[in-house]
Amino acid sequence: MAAEGFEMFAETLERAAEDVWEVGVAYVRFAIDHRPYFEVMFRPELYRVDDPSVQSAHQRAAQVLVTSASSLSPRPADDRLTTIAAWSLAHGFASLWLSGALPESADGDPEALARSMIRLMFGALR
Repeated sequence: MAAEGFEMFAETLERAAEDVWEVGVAYVRFAIDHRPYFEVMFRPELYRVDDPSVQSAHQRAAQVLVTSASSLSPRPADDRLTTIAAWSLAHGFASLWLSGALPESADGDPEALARSMIRLMFGALR
């Protein structure tokens, strides 16, 4: 299930890779549209992390995230920190949305809210 999830996730992120802002939105969209996969993919105790198919798909997805975040980084020395910040923002938002912790989760538009939030947090870096 993790390998299949990471494959779908990588494909979703790759389709959005042309627009750095949309990579974060695609991350959130995937989490919401494929919740069971999303929940397993980020719980490595539930699958074999050394499985080559998991590793390959995970690496594809990670590469899109790293490349996108690097384009937002103020300088190369901050690429890793920018990647962690962007990942935390998208993953944290998706998790909060899925748990119902955000009042907007009841009837809001997760993509519009994610897009606005990502631009607010990272817009100054571009």
